[in-house]
Amino acid sequence: MKKLIPLAIITLAVLMMPTVKADTSLKIQLTPEPEYNQIWAYETYLVNVSLTGFNLTKVDLSEYSGSPSNIMFDGQINWKGKGGYDFGTATTGYNYNLDEIEVDLSALLDEKNASFNITLENDSFDYGMKPFESVLVTFRFDAYLVMSDDSLGPKIVSETHTYQMIDDTKVRYLEGKYSEMQDEINTVNDASGLESFNRERYQGILATMNISLTNGDYVEALDIWDDYNEDDRADMINGIINSVEKEYAELEILRDVKSQYNSLEEDFELLQSEYDQLEKTYVALANTYNKVNQELETVKGNLSTAITAVFLTAIVFYFLGRRGARREVELENA
Repeated sequence: MKKLIPLAIITLAVLMMPTVKADTSLKIQLTPEPEYNQIWAYETYLVNVSLTGFNLTKVDLSEYSGSPSNIMFDGQINWKGKGGYDFGTATTGYNYNLDEIEVDLSALLDEKNASFNITLENDSFDYGMKPFESVLVTFRFDAYLVMSDDSLGPKIVSETHTYQMIDDTKVRYLEGKYSEMQDEINTVNDASGLESFNRERYQGILATMNISLTNGDYVEALDIWDDYNEDDRADMINGIINSVEKEYAELEILRDVKSQYNSLEEDFELLQSEYDQLEKTYVALANTYNKVNQELETVKGNLSTAITAVFLTAIVFYFLGRRGARREVELENA
């Protein structure tokens, strides 16, 4: 990328010049103002650099000749690619220096600010970066006093601000990853059973990413996807496995109970069969008992009659015997 304004050559001695210490601050402001710390490829921004809280009377200029004439904003804007990948429990990160421009701005002491336009002419694909990687754009400015003899005075303050560059390719990539997450999570959440599986956690992750995409916070959406891809998906699989194992153990218990139930049911059927046989035997015995009882009652009745007849006969014979004996005695006495 071409330099916007030629940069004044700064020597090592200049870099070691004392910095003004006070409540001075340097503000870097982009217009249109980036949302969620994102700037868009192919967009043109007005960059305004301004000093606030600067008081010239508090600056020690005893080591410098001449008097302050204006302020120089020495700036660098660099593009850096950033990525990483996991293997096992380890993580590796990497960075690429993609591009850099230098900016030399001058401002009056009374105004204390300067501005310029910058257009992001390339997207991440132009820089050779993948959609899952990041392109960071860093604005760094050092503010110096410039003396009336054109020499460089003390450094007043420094400021750095980093934005993440977003482009349409990254947006489509994240929308596709959201769809992938949605399919996976909904498939698991809609599955029957798995009562111990924490569906709410993964439904919450999906909802959070949806909100990020809706709001246009693609930096957060990328972080959510990275966390899901590297950790949450594995946790979800482990959660499913643990839930399945738990339900399998419960099923085995139920199977054992069912086996015991079937065994008891067979024993019950055997006992029922034996009971039915005993009941038939009891009925047969009861019928026999009733028949025998009836016969006994008949015999008893007959026996009672016979005994009564014998008893009456005995009495008759008794009286007849007594009468015969009395007659014999009378005959003998006669």
